[in-house]
Order: sequence, then C-alpha cells, then structure tokens
Amino acid sequence: MLVYTALLSPQLDASLRYSPQNQVIASSRHSDIKRNKFKPYLVSAANATVDYTGVGAGDVTDDSAVLWTRTSDPTTNQGVATHLTALISTDPSFKSVLITVAGTTNADRDYTLKLYVNKLKSGIKYYYKFKTDDGVFSPVGTFKTAPAPNQKTPVHFGFSGDADGQWRPYGSTQDFTKLNLDYFVWLGDTIYETASAISAVTADPFTNPTQALIDYHRKYREQFEPVTPNGFPGLTDFFAAEGHYTLLDNHETGNKQFQSGGAPVGSPAGQGVDGTNPSDDVNTTGTYINKTDGFKTLIQAYSDYQPIREKTISAPNDPRTDGTQKLYYAQQWGANSIFINLDDRSYRDVRLKTAAGADDTGPRADNPNRTMLGATQLKWFKQTLLDTQKKRIPWKIIAVSSPIDEIGGDGGKSWIGGYRAERNEIMKFIADNHIDNVVFITTDDHQNRINELTYLANPNDPTSKTVVPHAFSIVAGPIGAGGPDAITDHSFTNIKSLTDQLVANEISQGLNPIGLDPKYPGLRNVYREEDPDADALRQPVDFYSPDTFNYVILDISKDGNTLAVNTYGINSYAANTFPELDKVGPVRHILGFEVTAASSKHASSR
Repeated sequence: MLVYTALLSPQLDASLRYSPQNQVIASSRHSDIKRNKFKPYLVSAANATVDYTGVGAGDVTDDSAVLWTRTSDPTTNQGVATHLTALISTDPSFKSVLITVAGTTNADRDYTLKLYVNKLKSGIKYYYKFKTDDGVFSPVGTFKTAPAPNQKTPVHFGFSGDADGQWRPYGSTQDFTKLNLDYFVWLGDTIYETASAISAVTADPFTNPTQALIDYHRKYREQFEPVTPNGFPGLTDFFAAEGHYTLLDNHETGNKQFQSGGAPVGSPAGQGVDGTNPSDDVNTTGTYINKTDGFKTLIQAYSDYQPIREKTISAPNDPRTDGTQKLYYAQQWGANSIFINLDDRSYRDVRLKTAAGADDTGPRADNPNRTMLGATQLKWFKQTLLDTQKKRIPWKIIAVSSPIDEIGGDGGKSWIGGYRAERNEIMKFIADNHIDNVVFITTDDHQNRINELTYLANPNDPTSKTVVPHAFSIVAGPIGAGGPDAITDHSFTNIKSLTDQLVANEISQGLNPIGLDPKYPGLRNVYREEDPDADALRQPVDFYSPDTFNYVILDISKDGNTLAVNTYGINSYAANTFPELDKVGPVRHILGFEVTAASSKHASSR
C-alpha cells in the first residue's frame, strides 16, 4: 500500500470548531488510497500508523458541511484512536489549504470522527482529506456547497438506496467518481441487518443492545470493503465522490419492532406491540419505541456511520417527538429548487397486522389519527411547502424513505398501505394550496418507477379521487438488493410484458396505472432503452424498470423551467455471487424524460 502526503500551506485557518460529542464513524480494512488520483507526495507504507475506512461529507448547506472518516490499525484492522486534522481546499492538489479543523476518533463511536466545517462559501466545489499528526493522509473526498438562495444555477443531483450485503460490492455505483453531482440523496436501507454468505446476522437490539451495536457497526464497515483482494471497494468511492443527504429506513432499525418509532413500547417494555390490536393503531400510551434503549442503539450506529448532523428536538407539547434526534430538514439549492428531507420512521404509528400476521391494509389504515411524521414534523413540513411556494422556488424535491404513490408497494409499511389518511391530507394540502412542481423521491420497493399521485379531494367520498396537479413520484433503486434478481430475462419484450400485466392488475383495482400520462403537462423527450417509439407512445414500460440495480439523476435547468429525470444502472444478478465489475458490465442509460415547470400563472388559473 502507498500512502500519500503533502507539504501544507503555512496559511492554515484553525477557526472552525470540533464537537467531540458528535464524532462519527467510517470503517474498513481497505483504505484503497492507491485509487486516489491526487498524489502530490509519497511516503513509505512502513511509516503508516493508521488506515482509513473511507471519507464522506454530508448535510451540506450554503456555508457548512459535515466531514467523516474512521481510523484503524493497518496491521490488525482493529479500530484505533487517532488525532486527525481535516484539510479543506478548493484545489484538488491542496496547494492552498483554506480551512483546517481537528478532532480525535475514539472507541465510543467505533473510532469514527465527524467534524462540522463552517464559514464556507456558497456554490463552491471543495476538496478535503484527513491527516494524522505524523503525516498519514486519507483519500481525498469532495462536496459542493449549496448555491445562494438568489442564484439562478443548474442543479445536478441523484438518489437511490437499498444496499443489501448479499449484493456487494455494488457495481451499480462504479461511475460515481465521474458524475460530478452537486449532491446525492442516500435514501435509506444503507445497510441490511440480515446475513449474507460472508457476513453474519446482527444481534437483536431488544434482547442484546450491546452486541447489536457491535454488529451494526460491522455491517456499516463492510459497505466500504472489497469482497475480493484489490477488488471494487464497495461504497468507498460512492461516499467520497459528492456530499450526501441520508435517510433512515427500516433496515437501519432492524426491520422489526424498531421500524415504527412512534409505536407503543409494548410488553416487555421496549419489545413493541405486534400491531394486531386496534387499540394500538394510534399510540395514546405516552410511551414510544423511539425512547427505548434498543431504538437509541440503532440510531447511534446509523449516526456513527453517516455524515449527518446530530441535533435534538425540543417539542414539549409533542412527547412523541420531544427529545428525539432531528433527522428532517430543508435545504434550498439556489433560486430554482429546495430539497426537503423527511423522517418517516422515527415517529410513525405501529405497522398494522391481521390476526394471521399479514399486513392489515383495510379500514384500520384510514384512521385519521394515525401518523407517519408526527404532529411536529407534519406542521413543519406544511409550513415549509407554503414558504417555498411563497418564495416562488420552482422545484420542490421531497425525500421519503417509504413510497408515497398509490401503488405503495410492500403492504403495510407504505403510506397508501397503512397510513392513508395522513397521506391524503398531505396530497390535498399540496393541491389545495396550488403547490406546483412537487417531486417525491424514494426507494424501498426495489424497482424503478415513475407515478403520478392521486388523492381524495373529499376524504369522505371514495369517488372523488383525482390527480395532484404538477406532481409525481419517483421510486429508484436498489443499489443492490433482492427483487430485481428474480427477473433473469432482461429483454425489452419481457419487461414490457411484465409491465402490461402490472397495469392490467392496477386498472382492475381502480388504481391509476404506472407511469406518467402521455399528456402530462410539459412532458417531452421520453426515452426508454430498446423502445425507439418511447416519446411517441409514452406507455407505462417507458417509466418502469423492475429488473435492474439503478440510481436516478435529476437535472434542473439554469432558468428553472425544466427538470430532466434519467435512470442509470446495470442488470441485476443473483444474491451472494459478489461479482466484480468485469462481470456486471458498464452502467447504462435505462430511461428518462423531461418536464417543463408549471408557472405561477398556471397555478393561479386552477
């Protein structure tokens, strides 16, 4: 292994703060420094005192960011406490270092470090790396700060989620060092707690939270490691290539009792209720899963390994929310868009179950008091939408970890499957307040699909179903997880046949079929691989890819008038086969389209 170091500029600014209680993790036995293209100076590997798992940046604003890494002993691969200095520059060669900020990794956070960097300039691409006191450098990472709110500028960002270790090393991410994204939304299920052929299942956080923390840390570390020596380094490059916004979903929370943070603690305390008792459909007990040791353990592991800010909410009138870690926020990206990150795991009511243990998606799901977001977050979300419309920000990008389209997917954990009243309330609010150009982005269903959004204009009248104007949902992914691998015939003919069967089933159930209406306002330039007539026909298959591992890139034009949506990915492969890049082929363009923004004139005419 070669380790790179550099002579530093004497003009170092140490004015930025380090918060020791907010350290975060990274890990890996594979620092893969040889992959780093910035190599100003070399020192012998024999002098290396630490190895770096990887580097990451996240929760970027127009003047700040969170930087993250983890240190380990290069001989034993065990975590090691290390004092580090982060160097920040606008120059990839670091000839001029603008800012430095320091901190120390420690065992309490699995030898990870999270540093908050302030006093950055808006709309700038920054480079960063970490340095030990004896001169061992990490790989270089990069991020962009958000443009100033009054700056009309194009925005280029992506999203996906669902990285199950059975599908490592995630060849769908092979091009991230080339994408030059402004940011990426890492949309939940960033690890899976389940076993793979090369990784054991995690301990139950309810019965053994101490071991669970160790095991979840291990699962996060594995995401940065190659499967074979000198192989593709998992999500290492993916993390370093751009700033991330990250969402919590059900696999970070064990996919059992802790996936519904607003549910009652159950008996024994902390185990959670099973969802079969209607008296628990709305939590009025005053006790919440999100306050238990098991839930807090899982949130700690998640926070340790993601470059996210750690803030505590004060909401004394909302015990469901008060004292919890704040994982929802909004960040404007220039004059043309705002990114809104919702937390639909920490406060949601229990997942409904029938006596037989199946998801109950019947009338219980229409209870108007059931919530995913909790009262405090829902109020904040509505006000954010109103403020955004008032500011005439054209595009509202809203991230949710559970699908919100009418198909809903995966039964009771989706909005339409188990939390219909709150979903309808949100859709009606958007429509009634003429909030235009709303795009919900999500993953979780392990397929790529685009849908318009329906709601009941009169919640008491099932015949009042209509489409939310100028709004749609995009489901992306997975990066690598089960579902797409069940489809081994990747021909367009087969995918169209599967799509047509899905559409027929949807229509028979009275659902709005998958895809955008061919006459969706402003729709143009529809593309689907192997469908030369995509823009002319605009059929459901042109908006659907159930057989690939993929991500979606969105581009907002400089004038704010156009949103381009494009899906890129690779064909799925079988679990526990762990193919290297030469076995999965290059990432390709799967589908895409453009939409013209609805103007305020359009909104006022409705």
